[in-house]
Amino acid sequence: MQQDFINKNFFRLMMFTLVLGVIFYDLFNMAGFSYIDEICAFLLFILFGINVLRSKNWAFDKIFLLILGIFLFYLVYSLYIGSNSPRAILMDFVIQIKPYLAFFCVYSMRPVLNANQKKILRQLAILFSLYLLLIGTGDLFIKDLMLNILSHTSRFATATSILALLYLYFSDYTKRDKLIFILLLSIGLFSGRSKLFGFLALCTLIMLYINKSFEMKFNIKNTLFLLFAIIVTAVVAKDKIELYFITGGFGGGREVEDLYARMALYYFSVRIFRDYIPFGSGFASYATYASGEYYSPIYTKYSMERMYGLTKASPSFIADTYYPALAQFGLVGLFLFFLFWYYLTHKAIISFRKGCQKEAVIAIIIIAFFLIESISDATLTHNRGFFMMTLLGLIFSDIKYKLNTTPPEKVK
Repeated sequence: MQQDFINKNFFRLMMFTLVLGVIFYDLFNMAGFSYIDEICAFLLFILFGINVLRSKNWAFDKIFLLILGIFLFYLVYSLYIGSNSPRAILMDFVIQIKPYLAFFCVYSMRPVLNANQKKILRQLAILFSLYLLLIGTGDLFIKDLMLNILSHTSRFATATSILALLYLYFSDYTKRDKLIFILLLSIGLFSGRSKLFGFLALCTLIMLYINKSFEMKFNIKNTLFLLFAIIVTAVVAKDKIELYFITGGFGGGREVEDLYARMALYYFSVRIFRDYIPFGSGFASYATYASGEYYSPIYTKYSMERMYGLTKASPSFIADTYYPALAQFGLVGLFLFFLFWYYLTHKAIISFRKGCQKEAVIAIIIIAFFLIESISDATLTHNRGFFMMTLLGLIFSDIKYKLNTTPPEKVK
């Protein structure tokens, strides 16, 4: 009975998060209501709490406890060194831990969706993909249509990635489903984001070439299809490719200003890593939303307070990337961050070889998504990152369930 309660309410929460926390999030945010992802996170944590209280032994995943311990250590450390005001530190603590809570809460609850629920999610993925396709094509004829609905082109790209992966995971994982996945993902090309170009090429490569032994398998048909996909993608994303790789960003407009601010954040993060060995500058000190909202003294210390987009009056580009924010956690935090993703990748590859091909491949794609996104966006700590981490938690939960309940030779 308890598991049925978790299954039903997790499905409802996933629907709620998808609709309001991903697809229509920006419309609510632009209307002044910006707490939907916090509400989704709170509801998920409540559901997790109910699951723990109703269980016989109050079992927690050991890695979950370790992650909590690490974040609590950094919270105390940040308060001790006074990296910012206590309010700013607590805000950043909540923002930074939220994606990991999403992953481990779902992983610990181990919800199982039935065939009808999976079908509904597949249908919603296609329906909302068509909605985004209309926005993408409409943006070609109506100036700033995408920006007016989704506030930024990156939101469009990440939304299409989520919907494509959602469809693929709840599909039968046939060749037809893989093709539909690539087509749904390619809708994101309307955003013109260079990251989507790379992500689409990577996903196409994985879909075509990874065989059952997790080895690359090449043939003429797949290679020609991949080349076609790369050429089409390059044509659509040619302006961004020229901006980043040919002109080096020397042009004009907001994207170039964004690029300069991002380069500055990377440059000074190296100095912070060096100056704050081994645990970093602390929560709310650098390259995060809280460090801009409660303007961190770090920016003045390193003479960044006059750089466009990084000023106290206009800190719009401070949280525009994620990797520089790891300077808050120092070399120890940098190591732990990549160790976490390596641990998940290792588990995915092992499960692939034990028969969970679909789950493992999609898990690896999501991990690659975050590693790519973190180069020039803080998606991991945003609303769409929260949903993607929820999906990743469900995937690893399904892997654990399958491997524990089904003989290895029968796992599909």
